Amino acid sequence: MKKISFYFICPLLLLGCNLKQSESGQSTRSLEKPNIIMIEVDDLTAKYLGFNGGKMAQTPTIDELAKNGVVFSNAVVQGTMCTPSRNSFLTGLYPHNLGMYHNLDLRQLPTNIWTFPKELKKLGYTTMFIGKNHLIPNLKGHNADTPSQLRDLTLKAELGFDTVYQSMGRAVLLNQLRQQSKLNQEWPVGNDHYGDFLYENNLIETFRAENGNTPTTLHPDREYMDGYYTSLALENLQNYNSTDPFFMWLNFSGPHTPFDPPKEYIDRFKDRFMLQPIDTSNQNYQFPKDLRPQESKFTLFQTLNYRKRYQAAITYMDEQVGRLLSFLKESKFKENTVLIFFSDHGIMTGDHGLLGKETLYKEVLNPSLIIYQPNEYAAKEIATAVELIDVGATVIEMAGGTKENRLHAPNGHSLLPLIYGDVPFEGAGFGISETEHYRSIYDGTYKYIDHPEHPFLFNLLDDPDEIKNIVLEKPEIVKKMKMAIDQWLENTRPVREVEKKEDTEAINER
Repeated sequence: MKKISFYFICPLLLLGCNLKQSESGQSTRSLEKPNIIMIEVDDLTAKYLGFNGGKMAQTPTIDELAKNGVVFSNAVVQGTMCTPSRNSFLTGLYPHNLGMYHNLDLRQLPTNIWTFPKELKKLGYTTMFIGKNHLIPNLKGHNADTPSQLRDLTLKAELGFDTVYQSMGRAVLLNQLRQQSKLNQEWPVGNDHYGDFLYENNLIETFRAENGNTPTTLHPDREYMDGYYTSLALENLQNYNSTDPFFMWLNFSGPHTPFDPPKEYIDRFKDRFMLQPIDTSNQNYQFPKDLRPQESKFTLFQTLNYRKRYQAAITYMDEQVGRLLSFLKESKFKENTVLIFFSDHGIMTGDHGLLGKETLYKEVLNPSLIIYQPNEYAAKEIATAVELIDVGATVIEMAGGTKENRLHAPNGHSLLPLIYGDVPFEGAGFGISETEHYRSIYDGTYKYIDHPEHPFLFNLLDDPDEIKNIVLEKPEIVKKMKMAIDQWLENTRPVREVEKKEDTEAINER
C-alpha cells in the first residue's frame, strides 16, 4: 500500500481551489453537482491489487485510480456477504437494523425505506442501475408480467432508480440452468435480463455447457456478463443528453465465482507463482465454527490454482473498469464526474484454511474504497478508519445536499471533510462489521471481535496476518473497544430479529 504523509494538508495548497469552511459546517468546493459513477465489484480481496502490494497483480486501471485518487485504506464493510453488505450500504442501516446477516435473510426490505438514490433524485439527479442485483425491494403492492419486470419495477418505485438493467448474476443463473437441465426445461424468458440476452442470441447453451468450469468462450466485451454490463453503461453514457446530473451504479458480477474469464486472462498467470496462503502454524487461537463457515478442503496445489483463476478474474474486471475510465477521459463528462470504486467485501482464498466470506478476517472486511476525480480531489491515502455505509452520506453532500439534507441519512458520515481537510470529520474514527453472532470494531490499528465467550483482539500494524490473539494482553484496549461497540449499538437500534428462510440452495452462490 502506498504511504502518503500529507493527507491532512488542505487541497487549497495542492490544487489552488477556493476552499473555505462554510457557516453550515460542510465543505465548500468548486465541483458543483457532479455526475457520480459508482463501480461496485463482487468479492474483491484487496491484497490482490497492485497498489496494495499484490506481487502478481495485473490491475493497471485500479492502480491508476489509487495513484491519482483518494484511497481509504482502513475502510471496512458492514456486512460480510453480498446481500447484507449492499442493502446496508443502500439504506444507511446496519445489518442488525435489517435483521440481515446472510444472503437469504429477510428477503424484502421494508416498504418506503430511505435510500440514498431517492435522496439524489430529490436533488435533481437522474439515477441509473446496471448490473448484478443483490438489492431486495419490497414487492408488496407491485405487479408485473415477468419476474425481471417486477424486479425492475420495484428497484424504481421502492429504491429510487429511474432506469434499471439488472441480473441475478452468473452463479445464480448457472444454478438455475443446472436445475432446468435436470428437468429438461428451456430457459424461461422474462426470468432474468442477462439470461434473456443469452437466450435471444443463441448463447444460452454455450453458457450452460461451460458451466463456469472452463474459461468462457463468450466475447469478453460484448457477451460475457461484466463486459456486457460495461457496454450497456457506455451506451447509456454516450446517449445521455440531459442537462440534469446523473448517478450511475454499475455492479459487476466478478471477480465472484465462477472464476471463468476468457482463457487469455488465465494464461497470463502461473499457479506456482501465486501468493502463498497465510501460514497459521504459529496461530495461538481458533475461530469458532460460526466464523469458519467454508473450510477449505484444497491441497496447496489446488489452492494456488484457485488463486490463479481468481487473479485472472480480477485482471479481467480491471480491464472492464479501464474501458469505462478511457471513455470518461475523452468524454464531455471528464471535468464534472466523480468515480467511486469499491467492493461489497472480499473473500478468503485459502488463508486461514478458509474459502468464501461470512467471517471477520481483514481479507473479507476491506472494500478497496477509492474516490477519483483528479481535477478536484488531491491524490492521497486516508488512514482514518471509515465505513462503507459512509459513501451514501458522501454522495448526498457531493450532490449539493446540505447538512440538514444529510441528517435524513439513517447512518454514515460524509467523507468529504477527510478528502478536503477543511472541516472536521464527524465519524467516530472506527468501523464496525457484523455477522449474526459477532461484531468487529477496527480503529486503523486494533481490531476487536466482540463475543461473550470468544473475544479476539489483533494489532494489524504489528500482526497484519492476524496470527496472534492478544485479547488477554491488552485489557485496557479491549475495555475501550467493547464500550465503543456497546455505545454504537445503543445509538443505532433497533436490533431486528433474523428472518430465516428455508430456501438455502443459493446462499453461498450469491
